[in-house]
Amino acid sequence: MKISTWKPIGWLFTLLLLAFCVWIYSRIEFVDKTITGSFQGAAARNPLLAIGRLAERYGATAHYTPAYTKPPRSGATLVFAAPRHWLSTEQNTALLNWVAMQGGHLIISPHHQQRHNKRAGRNSDRMTHDPLLAALKISARYLPVSDDKEQTSEAWESSVKLDPDETPQTLFELLQQIGKPSLEIQTIKLPDGMHLKARFDPRLRLQAPEGNSDWRISEAPSDTGNPEHRGDYGLGTVWGKGRITVLANLDFINNSTVADADHAALFVYLSSLAKGQDIWFVYGTDVPALWRWLIDYAWTVLIAVALLLIIWLWMISRRFGPMLPARSAERRSIVEHVTASAHYLWRCKQGQALYRLLCNDFHKRACLRHPHWSQLPAQELYRQILLFAHETQVPQLSGLTEHAVEHLFDTSRPRGESQFAADSHLLDILRNRL
Repeated sequence: MKISTWKPIGWLFTLLLLAFCVWIYSRIEFVDKTITGSFQGAAARNPLLAIGRLAERYGATAHYTPAYTKPPRSGATLVFAAPRHWLSTEQNTALLNWVAMQGGHLIISPHHQQRHNKRAGRNSDRMTHDPLLAALKISARYLPVSDDKEQTSEAWESSVKLDPDETPQTLFELLQQIGKPSLEIQTIKLPDGMHLKARFDPRLRLQAPEGNSDWRISEAPSDTGNPEHRGDYGLGTVWGKGRITVLANLDFINNSTVADADHAALFVYLSSLAKGQDIWFVYGTDVPALWRWLIDYAWTVLIAVALLLIIWLWMISRRFGPMLPARSAERRSIVEHVTASAHYLWRCKQGQALYRLLCNDFHKRACLRHPHWSQLPAQELYRQILLFAHETQVPQLSGLTEHAVEHLFDTSRPRGESQFAADSHLLDILRNRL
């Protein structure tokens, strides 16, 4: 198809595309909606910025780190609000030594992991091994959910679904809407007898043997009384020169929840904020080494890859049949390649075409050496070639006649193998003598 035919088709396609774009644009409805509640700037990157600013109002110096590397200086307070499952044995030991020998104050929460319960059709939490809590002889567990207590079950597991028309204002509201366990406001009792309100998961409790903890944050007694002690929301113990505070969770100090209930007052009480105090907040998770992550979470893949590697090595080590002889290191001459190509053309009945190429090459060489030959007719050219052949005094060219020269340059004449070789030899001699 000619280019002139394609032009109208191109213009038509362009017009149709423009019409389609205009139609799509006319069908779109733009709605302005202001979304509030999201954090900006440093607060969006640091979830503990608000509680740090509160500590600075009390005269303390707040430091933030997204990844824990080593304990702070002596006498400081370290709030470890990030997961600690990646800490090595050496790092856990260093934290305990820092508290015992340098008088630090460590505030932590226990490990927990959420898994999906297929039978119940919902997520279920379970506790994982925590080396720091094991050293303190403190255990954390989730209380069982009673089927006969419908109201308690609803408090333990949120059933609120995300409403697309209602934007959650805080992280706590968002967690409630997407189905995370709700952290209801609980009335807690501090060691000095004061009551505060804070958000804690009513299922998660801490337990320690009698005399193993120096103070407790427990559930405030209700009007009906507590028939049994089901555990505490916080435990504190003196460890050497310092102290360690274990809380059921540290979610109440996030930017989105620190202003709720009595969270700020609870943190001030626990951290004993004072002027000149150094307080460090760890809010991120350090990335473990790749080899350690693979061993912890992909050990089955490593075993499979190792087995496949062993099988592959075994397969390539097997040999089918005798060994092939080593290839010769000698390089063949280019003449052998040219000869093989000529034999191939000859077997393919291309002898005349091959001879025509030889004659054309001779004519080009002759016109370069004797330019006036290019203007001569065929018979006069053959006569000049014959005179030139006699002047060379080459024995192979001495017996040539004008008729033999005419037959020599006749490319349409059929030639046998011997005649082809003889004529090609004469052409080569003439060409080299030009």
